[in-house]
Amino acid sequence: MDLKNKFLLLLKTSRPIFWIVQPLIFLISLFISGAELSILALVQLVFLSFPYCIFLYGINDVYDYESDRLNPRKNLVEGIKLKPKYHKFIKKVSYYIMGVLILLSLITFNLTNIIGMVLLLFFSYFYSAPPIRLKVLPPLDSFANGMLYIYAPALLGFSFGGTILDFPTKAYFVIACGIGFHAMSTIPDYTADKKVGDRTFAIVFGKRSAVVFALIIFLITLFFSGIQNLAANYYLIACILVALVLLIKPSEKLSLYLLKTLFAGFVLLGIIFLVSGLV
Repeated sequence: MDLKNKFLLLLKTSRPIFWIVQPLIFLISLFISGAELSILALVQLVFLSFPYCIFLYGINDVYDYESDRLNPRKNLVEGIKLKPKYHKFIKKVSYYIMGVLILLSLITFNLTNIIGMVLLLFFSYFYSAPPIRLKVLPPLDSFANGMLYIYAPALLGFSFGGTILDFPTKAYFVIACGIGFHAMSTIPDYTADKKVGDRTFAIVFGKRSAVVFALIIFLITLFFSGIQNLAANYYLIACILVALVLLIKPSEKLSLYLLKTLFAGFVLLGIIFLVSGLV
């Protein structure tokens, strides 16, 4: 495989639509900490996009191959069916990226940053990979996603202006919402996961139980987190409405559509938050 095809394979594996998630969380948390975007923070931010996504989704595609090949929604946007002949190459590149991310954290000489990076890489790898494979150990599968998508990147960004002891209490409610969101996200893959014996949240506890779990978290966050941002509260209400709809009809197709809508709303909310804080 020539260099061009290798790059294209890495590009497809990294799921470009998700490049923005960890960098967005990182940047929001950095500004909340009161820090400025230094050169080192900028480099770490960039590596949390395309490079980190190769690591996260590459490892996932390797160990989820059996369920992915049965999953009709696995395409260029939502992940590819990574052929076994490419597994060794993807794993090799992923390990190199992991090494660079560790190095970037170590040179900060910042304990909070190092803790954040260790959490990010641990949960990113062992969500999919044996011997732990958290994906099939619910509710740890959802907990792992809350860690790798929200808490760890938030801790990395926050470390440039504060310590783990200063991390805002309200942020833990946001992390909990990420955990709940993941529980619902196991519904679209229910059939494919069940066929290969992957015991995800929805399979072990049921589709409606996954929705109830998320709904309780959304309601607690809305009424008890103390979050006063109007846009954030409207978004939580949207999450609650989606959960109520899925509670009535937890179909795989409908849940996929609604969860995509919530994802787009989350990204938009994050961008609005950043822009409003900069003007």
